[in-house]
Amino acid sequence: MKMIKCYIRYEKLEEVREKLFALGVPGISVADVKGIGKPMSQMRANPEPKVSKLPQFRPRLEITIVIESDSVDEVVEALLSTLRTGNLGDGKIFVLPVEQAIRVRTGEKGKQALY
Repeated sequence: MKMIKCYIRYEKLEEVREKLFALGVPGISVADVKGIGKPMSQMRANPEPKVSKLPQFRPRLEITIVIESDSVDEVVEALLSTLRTGNLGDGKIFVLPVEQAIRVRTGEKGKQALY
C-alpha cells in the first residue's frame, strides 16, 4: 500500500475529488494547511537584486489518500493532469510507503481496511 499526500489550491478540490472517485479511490482526507514554496527570486536564472523579504504563507489543502500500490501511477497521473496549470503554486505530490492499514471498527487489516 502507498500513501499519497498532495498539496493543492482550494479551487481544484472538487475537480480532484471527482477524478479520484471516478478512479475508485476508496476515500480521501482533506485538511487546511499553509505553506511556503521557493520564492520567485530563487527561480529566476539571474535574480534581480532586491531587499530580502521573507516569503508569505499561502493557504492550501492537503489531500491524503491510501491506495493499493498498483494504483499509484494511475492516481498520480490523474492528479497531475488535474492540478497542472504551469503556474507557480500548482502544488506538490508525495508518495510514501504504508506498512499497515487497520479499520478500527472491525479490526480488518491490509487492503480490506481500505474498502
